[in-house]
Amino acid sequence: MKVKNFTHLVIQIFVLSCFYTPCLFGNPGNAPVGSTSVNSNLSQPITLHIGFFPNITHAQALIAQNFQREGKGWFEQYLPNNVQLVWHRFNAGPSAMESLYTHSLDITYVGPVPALNLYLRSKGEEVRILSGAVKGGSGLVIQPDLKIKTAADWIGKRIASPQYGNTQDIACRTWFMQQDIRVGFSEKDAIVLPTANPDQLTLFKKKEIAGVWTVEPWLSRLIREGQGELYYLDQNNWTTILVASKRFCTDRPEIRMAFAQAHQALTRWIIEHAEEAAIRLQAELKHQTTLEFPKDLILASFQRLTFTDEITKDSFHIWVQWAKNSEVFKNLSIQWGNTLDPLFQFTNAISPSN
Repeated sequence: MKVKNFTHLVIQIFVLSCFYTPCLFGNPGNAPVGSTSVNSNLSQPITLHIGFFPNITHAQALIAQNFQREGKGWFEQYLPNNVQLVWHRFNAGPSAMESLYTHSLDITYVGPVPALNLYLRSKGEEVRILSGAVKGGSGLVIQPDLKIKTAADWIGKRIASPQYGNTQDIACRTWFMQQDIRVGFSEKDAIVLPTANPDQLTLFKKKEIAGVWTVEPWLSRLIREGQGELYYLDQNNWTTILVASKRFCTDRPEIRMAFAQAHQALTRWIIEHAEEAAIRLQAELKHQTTLEFPKDLILASFQRLTFTDEITKDSFHIWVQWAKNSEVFKNLSIQWGNTLDPLFQFTNAISPSN
């Protein structure tokens, strides 16, 4: 009888020791992240879902995937060993934000306007900015024989944008409004047609559209292959930022911080290694789109944009104003001030407690 009780006691002690060992010796999942995370292999596998577009203005995402294909994962150097990256390709921001909203994505590269839209729709609950990525590299290319002398010359002209409500679409509509040109659907308006980037070039070559408002490398391709004329270039506003879901930011602070650090380091690498960055972009764009993008075209597009991880709340002021004036956002009440503070909660965070 005593032996039986003793045996039961030993079993209970063994079970309890297994249960409480993480508490006594520290949770391996809270180990510091970086290229060497000693305890990360002891954690449960984590799949990180990341969104991107096959554009040069999403260079960090494309180059990271190119490194990954060679077994030299860039982000993987900074993340715990138990984190697996899965990349998801989108054509434009609204669809990427819908995936973030439904928690199909954790992180995504995206334009400022869709991120702002989701932030407002969710009353500040669903999205957080981690870093800047690219400024500039967007604008309007028109047909070479299009004669524009007055605002009236735009009436009835069809202009393509990547997707309704995305950053370029809002910029395009706002620009026309600033020229006192109404955007609509009749021949008495300037007509903005949401069109996927690859289809824009085809329609432009066939002269079925008068112009395209888009981003690199499509600006350069429209100019080179479609003999288009660069009518307006925006080099001052953010084209791409890095955002994440609020749930991911709060549930995985170490991974959030490590990913942002890796992104910032990769941004600096691109600036310092433009030639190699162009070669890797060329290879990855071909893989993603099956299209050939000459290296000199990619390097030329670099001259129209700026890679930067900087981002401030003040820099969003222009997008708030444009969103206010856009019919796409007419049902949203947008206020400038402390309203945007949560959106920048984790920008440039230096510790998981931020």
